[in-house]
Amino acid sequence: MILTQKYLSFIVCLFAGMLYALGFPIFNGESIFIAPIFGFALFNWALDREVTFKKQLLLSFVYSLGFYLLGFYWIPYTLNEFGGLFFPFNQMLGLLFSLVIIPQVYFYVILKRYVTHPLFLALGYVLLEQYIPQQFPAHLGHSYLSLAPLVKLVFAPWAGGAFYSFFTALVSLTLLQHFKTKQKPKLYYGFILVIVLLHLPIYPSVKKEVSHLNVRIVQPNIGNFIKLDSERGSQNSLKSVYDTYYFLSTDNVTAPKDLIIWPETAFPGLFFSQMMKANHHYPIPPLMTDIMAKTGAELFIGGYDSTPKQNGENYQSDYNTALHFSNEGYLKEVYHKMHLIPFGEGLPFGPFNKFLSGIITNISYFAEGDTYTGFTTRAGQHFVSVICYEVLFPHFVADMLNNQKNEAQFLVNLTNDSWYGETAEPYQHLFLSKWRALEFNLPLIRSTNTGITTVIYPDGSETKRLGVGEKTYLDLDVEIAPRTRTLFQVVGVFGVIGVFFILCLVELAFKRKTFFKQIMKSDKT
Repeated sequence: MILTQKYLSFIVCLFAGMLYALGFPIFNGESIFIAPIFGFALFNWALDREVTFKKQLLLSFVYSLGFYLLGFYWIPYTLNEFGGLFFPFNQMLGLLFSLVIIPQVYFYVILKRYVTHPLFLALGYVLLEQYIPQQFPAHLGHSYLSLAPLVKLVFAPWAGGAFYSFFTALVSLTLLQHFKTKQKPKLYYGFILVIVLLHLPIYPSVKKEVSHLNVRIVQPNIGNFIKLDSERGSQNSLKSVYDTYYFLSTDNVTAPKDLIIWPETAFPGLFFSQMMKANHHYPIPPLMTDIMAKTGAELFIGGYDSTPKQNGENYQSDYNTALHFSNEGYLKEVYHKMHLIPFGEGLPFGPFNKFLSGIITNISYFAEGDTYTGFTTRAGQHFVSVICYEVLFPHFVADMLNNQKNEAQFLVNLTNDSWYGETAEPYQHLFLSKWRALEFNLPLIRSTNTGITTVIYPDGSETKRLGVGEKTYLDLDVEIAPRTRTLFQVVGVFGVIGVFFILCLVELAFKRKTFFKQIMKSDKT
């Protein structure tokens, strides 16, 4: 009993981290949207039990560990598949990653030592979420996505997922305050009630004029061995890859397609886009010309683009690329991936990377793109593309959309999740990707190698999907509606800050004397 009391805070934090993880798909694609509320409340309760900064920091480590053990257990598997690290090194590095999965909690511990007011703590946590770098940003409020489209997340285009993180944090801190003081924070409960009521299905549907995009999304389900072997030039593997893409792109095409989409790094050979764009007669691979001739479609594919350096050096001369080909047989436009994955597409060690590339040879060492490319279908529909994890970063997607000459009408995400096997990662990746459709009010076309391939609409609804491990294609008539920039696209997290100031003014009007006393701790320890 004494031992349990001694370590109670640590046990609670481990459990709290697991509750946080339950807000995201884990094993079967399902999630519990309300679990992070109680997880964050328990985490704060444990922090309040301890006095010393050292113990509070250790509690945040344990909270992060709980989140990792239940939610991100797939990281060691990926380190084996993607980085070539074997047991026990992949498990050891996975545990190390567990400490930085949600790095904002460590800074939150510092904030909480100086600030007590629930509104300021909730906003502080959201700002930490937004501005502390994360590799896989699964934020506190993202769990509400599981309610869509049954519940319309009305604040998503106004303040993004950040609003729901603010709401979750405030609910957690309100419940904790009520539990500790036995007094009802009526203002916060009133705010919570208003937000809940605003999510009731009371909004009339508005019909918009739409255009249509007749697409085929190919999901080839090509394994890592064949994929890598084909990229090395093995003729048997190349034939297998080519045959797969040809069949899935041309099978049972009874009417011309507008666009055929292949996933990330689908084509195993190198393209030379600078020369191809300068000369429309530059030959493209026969596989692609044959497909376009048979289907009448444009091609939008993932591949590798090379820009040879004048000194003949190969380091960072290739790009992870999205390429758009006209059905007339020339390259229209390319996008070079800008947000690379550490330890898979490069190393995070700056000037030392070039030296390390001669030692650590199982990493791609891609060059970073520097242009927010826009694409246009032959029917005049404008769109943008992001590759793999780029779709997880709302500020990056907002920058891309805001830097377009023509307003994008849909978003294409090319992905290869084959490195994660039959784990929760493909479901979590899709789950978090859906937020971009809601936040920016545009359809998201998701093309993956091994699943999950689908189209998500701005209300969170999905078309038919291709599951993990399926080898087939998806023919869809995607509805493309005219759109304007959402408020979140323009102001980002400032939408949440606006809500915060409104609540502050309301609370200040009701209780001026106690408002300022609750902001800062008077007995700093």
